[in-house]
Amino acid sequence: MKDAMQIRLWTLLVHVRRLRVERRRRLLKEARLRVERAPADTAGQKQAIEHHDAKRGGILAACKNGNAAAMLWRMALRRHDDDRFPLEDALSRALHVERQAQAEAERASRALQREMLGEDDARTRVRGLKAAQHCDDDPDA
Repeated sequence: MKDAMQIRLWTLLVHVRRLRVERRRRLLKEARLRVERAPADTAGQKQAIEHHDAKRGGILAACKNGNAAAMLWRMALRRHDDDRFPLEDALSRALHVERQAQAEAERASRALQREMLGEDDARTRVRGLKAAQHCDDDPDA
């Protein structure tokens, strides 16, 4: 009777651990998707900075003219340069998100491995208990 209760308990534990493994797999899949998307965001931010720098060259060339509009172009250049800081901040955030996504994927992978080991252990115990019960029930033994 005690063996039957242990088998039921460990079978329930196998089910619980299977659910936990499935949840960890979903979390790992989501983390890997974030890892795949993060470099695209970073590349987009880098491209925005490159585009910003390209526009700066045109404004800088206009500032060199000796005409009356040169002062306006210099003011436009200062404003344009001030717009670079938010772009650099966005790139910094994108790089940070990329590193966080990679770290989260690594944590999720380790957690999945832990849960899979726990599920395997529970399955092994159930098999062992069932084998022991079968040997106890076998009158030929």
